[in-house]
Amino acid sequence: MKKIVRYKSREEWVANRSLGIGASEVGTMLGINEWETPYQLWRRKKGLDDPKVETFAMKAGHYLEDAVSRFFSDETGAHIIKNTTDDFTIYDPSRPWLRVSPDRLYWREGRTHSDKYKSVLECKTTQLNVDEYNLPRHWFCQLQMNMGVGEYEDGALAWLVQGRTFGYRNIEFDPLFYAWLVERVTEWWQRYIIGDEEPPITTADDVMLKYPRHAEGKEVLADTTIAKKILDLKELKNKMKQLEEDIDELANTIRVFFADAEAIVDGSGKVLATYKAKKNSMRFDLKEYEENTPEDERAKFYHEVPGARTLLIK
Repeated sequence: MKKIVRYKSREEWVANRSLGIGASEVGTMLGINEWETPYQLWRRKKGLDDPKVETFAMKAGHYLEDAVSRFFSDETGAHIIKNTTDDFTIYDPSRPWLRVSPDRLYWREGRTHSDKYKSVLECKTTQLNVDEYNLPRHWFCQLQMNMGVGEYEDGALAWLVQGRTFGYRNIEFDPLFYAWLVERVTEWWQRYIIGDEEPPITTADDVMLKYPRHAEGKEVLADTTIAKKILDLKELKNKMKQLEEDIDELANTIRVFFADAEAIVDGSGKVLATYKAKKNSMRFDLKEYEENTPEDERAKFYHEVPGARTLLIK
């Protein structure tokens, strides 16, 4: 039987996210969220990194949940349940690491207003075009997790694209898929959080988090796979260099043709290219600053910054 926790503030809700895996984190845990890796999620859950700082885009997405839900209600006749506009958590007491916070709960048009017939609404705002028949996989996983832990039979994903286009899709609860999700989440939680095992690193960002500095003098022997990838990268870089040289040569020829004109047109007057000066701008003259400012005065503005690791193909 599910349990519901309500909070006095959003800060309290954020603090409680560390107690388990939320629906919005399932895609990351599965490795299908392009914005974060399982290793980065693990570091946050273990307290190795600070919690995510809420960006303007994240805050805007939270505020716009109300707008998306209202569009959904207008389109479908759904009744949005008022007390679900505030932050709350639903969790499974038998597996308390399964914790979800649906954006909204609602009753479909014509349904009895009882807990049994509630549905889950996930609200999305995005700059990307959304194909309702090919929705982002982590969105689908998030909705299934919400429905499963909340013990709801159905739900919907609704989205607002660039503040101009609205869409939605009704989705039924899939018990077999949810059972698979529960297995994956439980295994991940017990293995990496309870068991203190470290997930594998999968991206360059992961490498920089775990190994921000190289080990002086350390070498690692290439296997056949990585040796082939280094060779492939070297060949691609050589091709790119040649392409960049070709681009520069073509662009230079076109610039010469312009002389003092601002546009090149075809016989019908259609503009094919322009070559115009940008507006003047102000720039800081570092050389003049250093020449005219005493060294001890300049020193106050210099701060040592750790050098980033750089990949060089030999």
